[in-house]
Amino acid sequence: MRFIVFVKQVPDTYNVPLDENGSLIRAGVPSILNPYCEQALCSMLSLKKAGDTVSAVTMGPPGASEALRRCLELGADDATLLTDRDFAGADTHATSRVLAAYVGRFEQDADLLVFGRQAIDGDTGQVPASVAQLLAVQQFSYTTGLEADADGFVAHQDYDTFRRVARVPRGSVVSFGTVDPNGHLPTAEMYLEARSKEIRTLGRVDIGLGLYSVGLRGSLTRIVSTETVKSSRKGMKVEITDPAKAAEFILRESEAVR
Repeated sequence: MRFIVFVKQVPDTYNVPLDENGSLIRAGVPSILNPYCEQALCSMLSLKKAGDTVSAVTMGPPGASEALRRCLELGADDATLLTDRDFAGADTHATSRVLAAYVGRFEQDADLLVFGRQAIDGDTGQVPASVAQLLAVQQFSYTTGLEADADGFVAHQDYDTFRRVARVPRGSVVSFGTVDPNGHLPTAEMYLEARSKEIRTLGRVDIGLGLYSVGLRGSLTRIVSTETVKSSRKGMKVEITDPAKAAEFILRESEAVR
């Protein structure tokens, strides 16, 4: 089986400035592999059997190759960087179009297309669903576990208010909604092997997209501004045993926060 894991390099901070187009200014900000993507990759590596391949793919500037190098260190078999100046300023829609075009041209026979739930620099969680729609395949969000069976896969999903087990046909989009707080450490052998592997690089022309369908030109949204809001209210611990009084307290406190 062949598993394609789409990952993203993100700034290692929650406070990133914007340029005049509303795009993130990444210069000078240290970057990491998005934790949700790392968990998705490690989940697929744990599912991998003899003969299977797990590939890591990202869209980003040349420096995003370091996120792919991290994927190789963790055990990915190969890595592809989708990079082009024309991709700059892409919103989630333009990003999804690039990823879907890559699958359509290079990975039509992939058994699963795998994502993390969201990227910590945007928190939109839109790309997995958008790629699934563009490819007209099924999607399975908030996945916490995945198993292979004779007909495909079985996903365990946690939607917070309810959980479900679903059968996943091959070719579907699966997004993992968990993060391992302990992180993952490669062995010294895996680290050295990853440093010697070549990362494939593809651009806009390679995946067959027009100039006005990618990047800032192909985007449907613009970020006007962002703001970090900090609450001045101090935390408190309240114990209420009466359900009616507890409900009244919650409503009162909710109104106070608004």
